[in-house]
Amino acid sequence: MSKLADESVQVEELKNVDELKPNKIIDVRGAICPHPLNLIRDTIVSLKDKEILQAICDHEPTAKENAPRFCLRRGYPLKVIEQNGIWQVFIQKIEKTEPRLRVLSVSKVFRTNQGKVTALDNINLTIQEGEFVCIVGPSGCGKSTLLNLIAGLDKPTQGEIWSNGNRVTGPGSDRVVVFQEGALFPWLTVMQNVEFGLKLRDVASNIRRTLALDYLKLVGLDEKFHNSFIHQLSGGMKQRVAIARALVMEPAILLMDEPFAALDVYTRETLQEELQNIWTESHKTIVFVTHNVQEAVLLGDRVIVFASNPGQVKAEYEIDIARPRKIDHPEVFLNTKWITDDLKEELEEQSYKANAKKEVVYR
Repeated sequence: MSKLADESVQVEELKNVDELKPNKIIDVRGAICPHPLNLIRDTIVSLKDKEILQAICDHEPTAKENAPRFCLRRGYPLKVIEQNGIWQVFIQKIEKTEPRLRVLSVSKVFRTNQGKVTALDNINLTIQEGEFVCIVGPSGCGKSTLLNLIAGLDKPTQGEIWSNGNRVTGPGSDRVVVFQEGALFPWLTVMQNVEFGLKLRDVASNIRRTLALDYLKLVGLDEKFHNSFIHQLSGGMKQRVAIARALVMEPAILLMDEPFAALDVYTRETLQEELQNIWTESHKTIVFVTHNVQEAVLLGDRVIVFASNPGQVKAEYEIDIARPRKIDHPEVFLNTKWITDDLKEELEEQSYKANAKKEVVYR
């Protein structure tokens, strides 16, 4: 194992670099926007299994922190050689394991009174075990539709979705959804809500109680509220209960559909911090839909930007910032700006097309 400058990041070292000829060489010196790591990632995607990328870099965080974390998540061997402030970053693409989630050429068409509406068009995503992936985009771009398809609550018109090597054909215990409103049972107490799914599985009452207590502690809900009914809780507390109820089922994938959208700013920021801590402790695979770009940057390993009409993947950003992340971190600000600019471009393009269409109709 190679121990890099950031002691919290350890990644397998690529051996015998001098004997290996890189399959592709890119020069990312001077790359500011997008971040040089995004250029590295996009090039890696085009490589075949076992092929090697050599990136010439003058951005120290990319060489010492961001690229190692990127490789660690994917199990890619890495070698970094520095000389006079220039880093040669060697990365070998090795696909060792089955991805946790694969979305393959998925399209979704709805039939309405006005005709067919294409909500999603040819969506392709690969999400690895333990990744935290956020999806952002304009209203109506199909973010929640995709989440419903992954959850098995609806079926794609075309394409396939695979979870841990199994094709998704309906709801499953390996995928659990946390909705914006929590969808808690008002006639049950907090403890009974968290235990509900385990009870359906016929888990013994003492084990249910132990697991529920563990996860309520993990989400930071005080013991004095464990026997409260849902109407006695604040919005933030309700979402803590919803997250605990999802996590106690120990799903392979946690799907979160704008879970903090209805909360006040202070509660939202508190839960963003707590969700970072929960992910660090549990290392669950999380797919998180949000309208809030800053929230996506704070939480995600990757941010997928959707375009609309129809819903498509417009761009993808690697967010390699050390955790826990804070709103005032300069890298959080920069990534938020880049992604927001992408969304503005998308909205302006939509507006231009809509106005052009009106003009044609008027003429």
